[in-house]
Amino acid sequence: MNKIFALLALSIFTLFVKAQTPKAPSQTISTKESQLKKESLPVKEGQPYGKVDTADLELKSCDFEKDANAMVLFDKAEVSFDPYGEITFIRHKRIKIFNDKGKDQANINIPYIDGMHGVEAETINLNGNTIEYIPVDDKLIYKEKINKYHRSLVFTFPGVKPGSIIELKYKWTIRSFLLPAWEFQSEIPTRYSELDITIAKEDRITTVFKVSQDFSKKIDEDVTFRGHRTVRALSNIHSFKVEPYMTPIEDNLQRAQFKPYSFLWPAISRELIYDDDFGKQLGQKLSNEQAILAKVDSVKSQKLKVDSIFNIVKNRIVWDKKDRWFTNAGVQKAWDKKTGNSAEINLILYHLLVKAGITAYPMVVSTPDNGIIDPDYPDLARFNKVVVYIQRDSTKHYILDATGKYSMYNQIPYELLSSYGFLVAPKTGNNILFNIQCDTASAQLVFVNADIKPEGKMSGTAEIVSNGYNRVNSLKLYDDLGEKKYIDNLTDADNNLKISSLKLENQLSDTLSLEQHINFDLNLSASDGNYIYFNPNLFTSFGTNPFLSEDRYSNIDFIFKNNVYISGVYKIPDGYKVDVLPQNQIISTEDKGLSFKRIVGEQDGKVLVRYIISRKRTRYTKEEYRGLYQFYKKMFEMLNEQIVLKRS
Repeated sequence: MNKIFALLALSIFTLFVKAQTPKAPSQTISTKESQLKKESLPVKEGQPYGKVDTADLELKSCDFEKDANAMVLFDKAEVSFDPYGEITFIRHKRIKIFNDKGKDQANINIPYIDGMHGVEAETINLNGNTIEYIPVDDKLIYKEKINKYHRSLVFTFPGVKPGSIIELKYKWTIRSFLLPAWEFQSEIPTRYSELDITIAKEDRITTVFKVSQDFSKKIDEDVTFRGHRTVRALSNIHSFKVEPYMTPIEDNLQRAQFKPYSFLWPAISRELIYDDDFGKQLGQKLSNEQAILAKVDSVKSQKLKVDSIFNIVKNRIVWDKKDRWFTNAGVQKAWDKKTGNSAEINLILYHLLVKAGITAYPMVVSTPDNGIIDPDYPDLARFNKVVVYIQRDSTKHYILDATGKYSMYNQIPYELLSSYGFLVAPKTGNNILFNIQCDTASAQLVFVNADIKPEGKMSGTAEIVSNGYNRVNSLKLYDDLGEKKYIDNLTDADNNLKISSLKLENQLSDTLSLEQHINFDLNLSASDGNYIYFNPNLFTSFGTNPFLSEDRYSNIDFIFKNNVYISGVYKIPDGYKVDVLPQNQIISTEDKGLSFKRIVGEQDGKVLVRYIISRKRTRYTKEEYRGLYQFYKKMFEMLNEQIVLKRS
């Protein structure tokens, strides 16, 4: 296949990735000659390879992020494009290790296809007044196979300890006009990051910078016979912090993106159609497929036919946990072995649907861990999975993924929401970049029925009924945690709340809501002989406010629309009466995208409680965070407001 687009699967700018390999033996250089050669230079923007600043070796912490385990001292890239499609990329990066936790930065994984040369890597330590240089032994740099197209250089810096500096330099020559983003920001703070890019006048490429702080260096100049040179640098860049409900990390990092002027999605469509491991797999005949099609042919309803084929594939083939846009062994071998990657499984699903007379299309998508899709930036590397698209009518469609244990034919996979899919019509070559959304709100009902005891205890039952994505997420969490830890999660780490039994119903039914039946006991620890205090916010998943920070650095994505209905009936013990009830109240965000309603009353010796939490909007920018922060603060104050009973 043409490797132009396959090449894009490499994140060439993501350099320091954890990988485990044996450490190289130490090689120490401490002669006077090397001391003079590598005399310290007080240059903050970077130094030639091997020239180290003694002040950096003595550095104990990052001055603008004191608790950092490690810091990028500098990260510099020189990138040059020529009009013949060749790109030369030279990178030099240096990291300071502050403590044992920062030593993870010494594990390196560099993805590549070809054209990687001149890899230099060394550890630099200061022992007394002696600077020691420990180069990485070439024999301990391993070439590991990622897949049939890509390899990785994998090694570990030797002799790394608190106080070490590690540095790496390499050159990469590739032939492509498309590159992943240059990321100024990373998981550790960066003192200085610089991108120096020269683009020939004939190249139709623009560089777009998405940053939130002022550039510390900014150069734009024409270079004789070479084109235009652009230099941008940032200094004192804080580490990127993961925040609740954040959009994908790459969407929030300070970065530079390279975008071609021409729109190349049709070229990617052609690449997919003629690829041996994608397009040419679509027509591969499967063993015993005629028997399956004959059985399905008796089903008259199109929805039931889709459901039948979907479940045949999902139940027959075990997913190997690998997401790919291309097949590995091929669909025929995957079918016969009953195991395969996401492309093999879903291309088999596509094949059987088409053979059964269903109009379906293969679609490549990106999972959250692979990154986001930029509609203005055609890049096959941003996709890592195949699913199947079916248009039901002018307004409704299916997106099917037969790799998920709890996937349903009529529900868009949760992990694909708020993303893009690239739909390909194999016969015509037509293509559509499709924004994947679900307009139907999911729902969850929590109903608690409990007796309150005079001694300050509560016993009762709870029913949790979940549909849509609430159902899928609950089942996945149950599988991931196991029953014991799942029960702990339901109690929200409240030691006073004990679940004596949990029963799940309808786990295997695609058409019924998941039901969870709970028996519980709760010690109302704040109660005394005259007063009983209790909070009806039980089993709601709203135990802790996720938005406690007043500042926000990333956009917010709730993924799906949702309605939560919480009802409770609490029997008042004999000899007690209601002393304090929270007021009925409704609050909402200014845009009405989020609302909270509370109704509390007393009837026939019982306290009746009802909460309704509605989420009609899923995405908010960090600039809108202040209103969201105020809403959640008020909502959690209302959710946690106590009901007080008094001895009569």
